[in-house]
Formats: sequence, structure tokens, C-alpha cells
Amino acid sequence: MFCRVVLKEATRAFDREYTYAVPPSLAPCLSSGSWVEIPFGNGNRLVQAFVLSIESESGTDFHVKPVQRLLSDRPVLRHDQLQLAGLMRQRYGCTYGDALRLMVPSAVAAVGDKLVRMAELPDPAEAARRLNDGEIDRIGHQRVIEMLLEYGAVPVPELMHACQISRAVLKTLEKKDLIRYFKQEVRRSGGEEAAYETVPDFVPNDGQHEAIVRIHAALAASGDEKQLAEFVLFGITGSGKTEVYLQTARLAIQLGRGVIILVPEISLTPQMVSRIRSRFGSGAAVLHSRLTPSERYEQWQRILREEVSVVVGARSAIFAPLKNLGLIIIDEEQETTYKSETHPRYHARDIARLRCREMDGVLVLGSATPAIETFYRTTIGKATLLRLDQRIGDSQLPQTQIVDMRQELREGNRSVFSRPLDRALRRAFAAKKQAMLFINRRGMAGFMLCRQCGHVIKCKTCSVSMTCHVRPATATTREQIQLVCHYCGKIMPPPSRCPVCGSERIGRFGAGTQQIEKLFLEEYAPATAIRMDQDTTTGRQSHAQLLDQFARHEADVLIGTQMIAKGHDYPNVTVVGILSADLMLGLSDFRASERAFALITQAAGRAGRGEHAGEVYIQAYNTDDYAITAAAAQDYERFYQQEITFRKAMHYPPFGAIALILVSGQNEKNVREKIFQIQALLVARLSEKHVAQSGSAHSGIARHGEPAHAIELLEPGRAPLYQLRGRYRYRMIVKGKDNASLSQFLHTALAHIDLQPLSLTIDIDPYSLL
Repeated sequence: MFCRVVLKEATRAFDREYTYAVPPSLAPCLSSGSWVEIPFGNGNRLVQAFVLSIESESGTDFHVKPVQRLLSDRPVLRHDQLQLAGLMRQRYGCTYGDALRLMVPSAVAAVGDKLVRMAELPDPAEAARRLNDGEIDRIGHQRVIEMLLEYGAVPVPELMHACQISRAVLKTLEKKDLIRYFKQEVRRSGGEEAAYETVPDFVPNDGQHEAIVRIHAALAASGDEKQLAEFVLFGITGSGKTEVYLQTARLAIQLGRGVIILVPEISLTPQMVSRIRSRFGSGAAVLHSRLTPSERYEQWQRILREEVSVVVGARSAIFAPLKNLGLIIIDEEQETTYKSETHPRYHARDIARLRCREMDGVLVLGSATPAIETFYRTTIGKATLLRLDQRIGDSQLPQTQIVDMRQELREGNRSVFSRPLDRALRRAFAAKKQAMLFINRRGMAGFMLCRQCGHVIKCKTCSVSMTCHVRPATATTREQIQLVCHYCGKIMPPPSRCPVCGSERIGRFGAGTQQIEKLFLEEYAPATAIRMDQDTTTGRQSHAQLLDQFARHEADVLIGTQMIAKGHDYPNVTVVGILSADLMLGLSDFRASERAFALITQAAGRAGRGEHAGEVYIQAYNTDDYAITAAAAQDYERFYQQEITFRKAMHYPPFGAIALILVSGQNEKNVREKIFQIQALLVARLSEKHVAQSGSAHSGIARHGEPAHAIELLEPGRAPLYQLRGRYRYRMIVKGKDNASLSQFLHTALAHIDLQPLSLTIDIDPYSLL
């Protein structure tokens, strides 16, 4: 008895299938999807591998080594996941191991009781002193020390999750004698699920009923032929998309099919989880980034043991090993968080299509503002459009007003709150109603600028301006004003004089969430506020605690970044203010207008979801931009027509594919030389390909404005964010006919290029060109 395996860790040169003998002792428990340890190479070093299949013959005359041991008592992968890994390997140019690691969380291998590594402060008083004296120069370091000052000893994995840091941060703190480790035995709990009161399905309105019937018919029609039934549930904010998800999920379960429901990480609120659990109880597993390794282990094991039929989670939940997967639902499918920022750079929507096609399943993509590419598929017959045009119950879309802040200035109002918004807020508070204020920038101020010479204070290791923050006082530390780089976490005190000209006329410009909170409390006392941004939600339970406080009306206004714009349903909110709406426009990115439109539309949709009418005030200086005017009218199709015309003229997706090649390193000269070397290599590859196909010596490079039937190479240059964490970055944009052919061309052409000590990133269909 033999098995074919692939390595968990392998370079491209060794990434292929290998044959191993199965010892008689392992034969009864080893199968496709098993996680094993095998001897590999001339030295027979032990490495981890995954079993693809069991074979009766080895298929070779060479000596076949035996599998050493089984690492998990049950298979950790299903057959369809193994097939998916092969498809990802082709599409994203990754190894089998790269793909399979996404499907098998590291915690899955751990079983039983274990010793957990704990972190603590060796001298809390000294750590507090160094915080107060400004000696801690990284925001991640500050978060770790503040958490340990508050909680004492904390498990290392939970510390990393809560503070959103890497192990490198902890290593640095250990070298500085700021933290120390010890081991403590922690017994895994049985993962008892909280009891939820069962809630019956609501009676759907006509639009919901039609959508449920259409999706159910597709589920019931599943046959032996592999195919994909794709629906786009296009519903205005508050139209009841979640109820359609829940009722179609129940129908899928009744047909014996598994269900995956994806929501953006920022929308995975306790409110959403409680809705799921109130319908499916313990039959639902929840996966997201803020789970501890132990919690993720318990949830994953429940899925493998087939104790659940529904998996709810953020991006990585798309790989959940559900048996007989039949329905995948992606809520707010346009969200950028569904795109991975690390290798392999997959999009959850693409993985969902692959899984549904292989499992003869149904894919439902829901949004009030679908991605341009997604809506386009409904116009060419690749997806079916389902509309929800009315809000649930008696609630209506809010009345929306665009406020020209230039006119406000001309008429003497220098406040960040326009006069129409000010009047609406005061009316709401007088009537015991609540409000939400949205600004897509955190901190006290966007940047510091010298009014004498125009110098902007920038990070020394990243080519971005530093943001002014206020670190609030605690029981052991005092309040501090500091400049923070949102990319590398570098901290420095704000200068009293301009470092270039020496002028004292240096000040803060551009309001952030901290300043909005401060100004609100000054102008609207005794009204109270809750601020929700990355700085106030570092704790594992922070989201839940803040949202619960707001739901209980412990504050009159919720102030925050994009994390408050989606997925929240508070009937008592009647006013929404969107501050500095045009901050999101004008970026070096062809998707900037699409993201701005979606974010403004979603934020506006938080108002008037109860029985009282809602009011939305969109404050901007560039009031004529089509993204802002269409969002104010909640008119997606007007925005779509304008955007699709632009995309077609520029051969941007969906009328072509785009890839980003990024080279980075600490020596700018080497990085620049390497990106031009890559350009030359791609030009040569195109010439070879064209000669092979047509016998012509033409290079095959399309000129700007030509149809995207060929590969088009744009000139390499500095990335807009040309320095990040001390590394210089140069980029090259490549266009092609479709993602598959573009991916194959790039990964074949660049498979053997020597980059040491530089790093290369190839991102097919990037969500940002920065």
C-alpha cells in the first residue's frame, strides 16, 4: 500500500507529488487528506506532508521510503480541498504547501492539554516610566506594554491577536528587557456554546420571497455535472439581505448541503453572530481573526467532526472543511478585506467560485454596492441578478444632503460640523435619538505642516506623513501627544519648531477620529460619545463592548472609521454625518471612486432603520464628483454606468486583467536595477511567445489604447508609497486579456529569476496599486 503526498514546506523546485510506502500499522487510519511526517532528501530529515491519495502500487522501480507517523487522528483536508489546492497552485503561482496552509490552521495539529507560553512585564513600574518618558518608539510596543500593565500575564498568541503585532515585536521587547516569558499549563475547554433563544424565520416580503425561491430552485437542481449557479443579491441598505441568507441557508441544510457565510471582518459583529446562532444554535461554527488558537482549534475540530452545517466567518473561512458543501454566501462582496494581502494573494470571491464549481454548488453575492466586475457578470449572463428594492417594514431610505464646506467657510463657519449637520444633531439629541459620525481617518490630526515653508513631517522609514495621536492617560501613564506612522508603527514627539526652517508656525491639519470626538464633546455637552477605530478596538472583546454600550444608549453618538459604516443596525439612529467625504477620492488607484461610493453609501444606510425617518449629511469640498452625487442619491446604477464606461476605455477589469509586480529592498539602486531587469525579461518572453505563435519578430506589446488582446507592459517606476519600513519599492503594472493567462505568463517568465536579497511580489487583480 502506497500514498502520494505533497510537502507542507517546499520551494518551487521541490513542489511536486512524491510516493511513500504506508506501514501496516498506519494503513487502517491513513487516507486522503491525512497530515503525516515523512523522511525527505538524502539526509532523511523529517518533514510534514499531506496525503493526496492512496495507491495499490508505487509506480516506480526505485526504493520507496515509508511514512513515519500520523500527525492528526483524522484527515484534516477533504477531497475537494486537495483539488482546490491544485487549482490555486496554477492560478496564483504558489506551491501546494502555500495553498494547503490556508486550509489547515496551525492550531489544528495540537490536541489535548498543553503548556502555553505566557508574557509578562518583569518590572511594571519601570515599563510605565518608560512609557511616560516617551522612550517607547513603536505603537505596537506601546500596545503590548499597556495590555500587560492592565492584565498582568497574557498568553502570547492572545497578546499578538489583541495588539495586532508580529513575533518580531515581542522579540524586540524581550531584547530590551521589557517583557519576559514563562510557561503555564492550560487545559482546552470543551468549547461550550452559549445558549441562544431560537427565533423563527421572519415572513419575507415579495422581493425576499422571490430571491429565496430562485436560490432554492438552484440548490434543488444540483446534479452530477460540475457547474456554478451564481446569484447577485442586489439590495439597498436595510432591505433584508441577511434574512434571505438565513432562510436559504436553512433550505440548503434541509437538502443535506453545507453552508459557508462570509462577512467582512469589520462586519463580523456580535449582532451578526447572534442572528446566526438564534437560527442555527450550536449547528453553526464562527471563525475570525480574533479567535485565540485554542478557540480556532475547537471550532475547526467541530467542522471536521461534522457537528456543524453552517460556518460563518471572515475571509479565511472560505476554506472551511465542510462536508458536501452546497451554498456559499458572501455578504458585502465588494469589500477589499476579502482580498489577501499576503502570498498567495487570493480573493475569497474567486475561491468561492472554484469551490462551488467543483461541488456543484450555489454562490450568492450580496451587496448594496456590488463590485463593478460582479455587476457586469449579471449583464453578460454569467450571474443572475436578484433585486431587493424596498427597505424592511415601514422604514424608508434617509433624506440625504450634500453640504459644500467651501460655502460653509465663506459664510464664516470654521467648525468641522456644518450648520445643517449641527441642527440635525441637536434635534436628534433633544428627541432622545442617536447619531453616527463617520470619518475615514483615525488619530487627532492627519499631518503636521509648517505654515512658513510648507514642510510636512514624514516618517523616516516610510514615504508617508505621520499622523498626530493622543495617547490617553491610564492609572499608570499620563496623556501624551505623539506622531505615529500608520505603516511601520514608528512614534516620535511632535516638534515645537519646523526641522527645516526653524519656524514655530508648525501645526496640525486635517481632523481624525480623536479630534472629532474632542470637538464633539466640547460643542454638544452634555451629549456623550463612543469612538470606534483601530486605536480603541485592539482588545479581543473591544468591538462587542463598544457596540453593546451604544446599543444600550450609553452614548448619544458613535464616532468612527469605516468599521462603523457596515453591518450595524440601530433603529434609534436617525442622523448620520459623513465628514470629509472627498478624502477617499483622488488616490492613485483606478478603484478609488468605487471604494468611495461604496463606503459613503454604506455609511448613509445606517440612518433611519427604525420607525423614525433618517437624515444623512455628506460634507465635502469636491461636491460635484460623480461618486459623491450618486452615493447621495443611493443610485448604484448611475454610478455603475459612469464607472463601466471609464473601465472599458482604459481596458481595466472587467474588460481586461491587471497585475502588479513589486520589487522591494534596502538598497534603492539595486531595487531600481532589478525592476528594469524584470521589464527586459518580460519583453524578451513576449517576443519569444509571439514568434512561436505567428513567426513574426513583433514584440507582442500592446500600445496604450489598443484592445487588450495582447500583454501590455507599463513603464516601471517608483511605487506611490515608495518607501515602507526602510525598504524601497519599485513597481511595474502589466495588463492582459484575463487573469488566468496573465498569471501563467508572469509566473512562467519569472519562475527562475534570482532576486536575493530583494523581494518580489506578483499580485494578480490587485485591490491597490500603492
